[in-house]
Amino acid sequence: MREMCVICCVTMVLFPLVSAYTSSFYTDNNLGQSVPIIQVKQKQQDVQQELLELMGLYSKPKSKVNEKNIQSASKFMQDLYKSLKEVDGYDYVGDSHIHINNLVNVSSLGLDPEKVEGSDVIVSFINKDGEVHIRHKKDSTFYFDFTEVSIREHLKGAELRLYKEVSPAFSSGTFSLNLYFIKDAADMEEKILELESTLRVDWAKTGWITLDATSAARNWTLFPHSNRGLLLKVFDSSGKEHEPRDIGIVSRRGPMDKMPFLVGYMDMDTEILSRRARSLRQARWAQNKDDVSYADNPFTPHQAGTPRYKSNSSCQRHNLYINFREIGFDNEFLIAPDGYSAFFCEGDCSFPLGIHMNATNHAIVQTLVHLMTPLEAPKPCCAPTKFGPITLLYYDANSSVVLKRFKEMIVKACGCL
Repeated sequence: MREMCVICCVTMVLFPLVSAYTSSFYTDNNLGQSVPIIQVKQKQQDVQQELLELMGLYSKPKSKVNEKNIQSASKFMQDLYKSLKEVDGYDYVGDSHIHINNLVNVSSLGLDPEKVEGSDVIVSFINKDGEVHIRHKKDSTFYFDFTEVSIREHLKGAELRLYKEVSPAFSSGTFSLNLYFIKDAADMEEKILELESTLRVDWAKTGWITLDATSAARNWTLFPHSNRGLLLKVFDSSGKEHEPRDIGIVSRRGPMDKMPFLVGYMDMDTEILSRRARSLRQARWAQNKDDVSYADNPFTPHQAGTPRYKSNSSCQRHNLYINFREIGFDNEFLIAPDGYSAFFCEGDCSFPLGIHMNATNHAIVQTLVHLMTPLEAPKPCCAPTKFGPITLLYYDANSSVVLKRFKEMIVKACGCL
């Protein structure tokens, strides 16, 4: 009961403000207007750290502008984000997983519904082909850095995405694309090629094609130091081998918006992540406890006799906008969104509790007890009763683009508890 009552307070404490003069948070003033909340003393660095830990990061990744110029992976992820953003409006209560519905254009994005459905983390990995050392095969090899992927991020699937143009060298025929998982052999100079997947394409095919790479990606997740990359071989119908570029496959020398990349679909162990974030937060608060005063709580008076937020209305949802840009998350790290409406619950839970207050049976009984014996039980408190997720799109330390869903970030409904 007490834990539920303080949920709305925790939301406010988690997102304090940057300075006394600029505001990253906006609330309503009971007059139908959104106004900035100011004069909160929490430092910008502390705000960033809270959010980074929530995202499963220890610190904000450093920018790698030269690698971010590879536009193909970023564009795919931004298109996916825009499509999945519509799903955030659906009431998947307590669920951070991605769900495919008619709002998600599966065919235009070339998505495999089985991989996407149930994922809550999607990562696009850029190709670092210089890490693979196979003689005369630079345009046929691919390397994707999985060192940032934790084994707690259960890999549901992975796929290599290649762009194919029409090659003037052919006017007919079909080709077999064989993707191999490269492994070390006993002789350090030799490599073992294990067939990962096969795809047949027509000579006239134009656009993005995908090859399954789930087995290799799972191996790299468990044993990142064994990662030797992937190798693509192309054969015509007679069995003759060709270079991928001969049939129009865009290689590392092609346009940036058509470069190869790999997409991983993961189901994050959110309970372990939340425990780690709580542990880091408790350690940091314990270390800085002498620097934090009671006045840092956004619900305490910021001027003598004047409450920070005051409402004479009954329990209801109020506006609260979180501005990520003013917190310090620029687009070199956080791609989207610029901010979001988190909302919060505030108001009176006094007798009689109307239907619009979403009061529980327990709250009704507690209200009656409070009326008869105020010292025996307090009034019920106004708190969130329903939450919704948000989707964030950002770069990690390897310049991979990460799309991750976070549950319980938006207050969808309030009630007396």
